[in-house]
Amino acid sequence: MTIYIPVLWVCVALNCEFMQSTVYFKNEEQCKQSIEDQKTHMNKISKGTITQIEGTCISTKLKEERWI
Repeated sequence: MTIYIPVLWVCVALNCEFMQSTVYFKNEEQCKQSIEDQKTHMNKISKGTITQIEGTCISTKLKEERWI
């Protein structure tokens, strides 16, 4: 099974930070929409202080375990 984890990086002046969601998605399009929603939200609450905001969906394959 593949999961997608949304990750943002936000820069204010020369200080940049990563933000990782505690939620993951099983669908890449949902993950991308989550990133766009977060970017919009961060720009709205920052009132112009964010100099750069980007995001991506990190994918990883999980090995499915079967319980007996």
